[in-house]
Amino acid sequence: MRKKRFELTIAATGGSRILVGDDIGNEACTDLFLCLPGILETRDSFNELALWMGPAVRIMTVDWCGRGESQRLGHAHEYRMSVYLNDLSTIYAYAIGALSRHPRGTRPRIHLIGTSMGGLLAVFFAAQKPPLLGTVVLNDIGPFLPWSGILSLMIGLSSAKTEDLNQLSDATAADLAERLSVDPLLLRAVRQPGHLDLPHETKLAGIDFSGAFGSITAALLLLRGKNSEIISDNVVKRLFEIQSLTQIYECEKSGHPVRYSEETCRAILD
Repeated sequence: MRKKRFELTIAATGGSRILVGDDIGNEACTDLFLCLPGILETRDSFNELALWMGPAVRIMTVDWCGRGESQRLGHAHEYRMSVYLNDLSTIYAYAIGALSRHPRGTRPRIHLIGTSMGGLLAVFFAAQKPPLLGTVVLNDIGPFLPWSGILSLMIGLSSAKTEDLNQLSDATAADLAERLSVDPLLLRAVRQPGHLDLPHETKLAGIDFSGAFGSITAALLLLRGKNSEIISDNVVKRLFEIQSLTQIYECEKSGHPVRYSEETCRAILD
């Protein structure tokens, strides 16, 4: 299967930095799926999705700054979701350029697939109504993030749920960061309130992103893990109140996030 590595230059204060991604699959397809990883994930988290979907469609994956092969930032406080959202504009422009090579008369579309934090970034970007946007696929993230779900995320960020990120020594943090292929500074940065600097309301029960979700006109597909602490029945109800045409694919035995299995990928393509 075709796989081409690419690099994007991001203008930054005092110079520039590099984001790294992969262009995968059927280059002739006018449907491009732009995949956005979760908070401590790399583009490799979409390897299974690429395996199942790559033969049929075109896929682009990317490492956020400080993850995988993308360049690290200088200080922990520089890692913020607004930075990733700005980077997404450059990534999306690159995807548009890749589709511009198709003949006139075709109708290319860019679909966003976001895992957890990547899903929130997809929502905020889709709210800007970019050109060529097709469907927005959200992997187990919705318009309301309950405190219980946030606690679950903090405990399980490393996938090694016995680790307490608040108690990591420098040596242990360095080892964990190496295993995750992320900047060690991220292990501290993602726990700081300043990391989530996109518009939201802090409420008694959790964090509300309804404003951004309500601004979307694109079709939404929610991949819901039935065992997830992130997407409760109340969150699903709220999502339908905001976006009545939302479709939901429920994975009975899945937690957070939903695995990109053959069945899940089939639901995305349908």
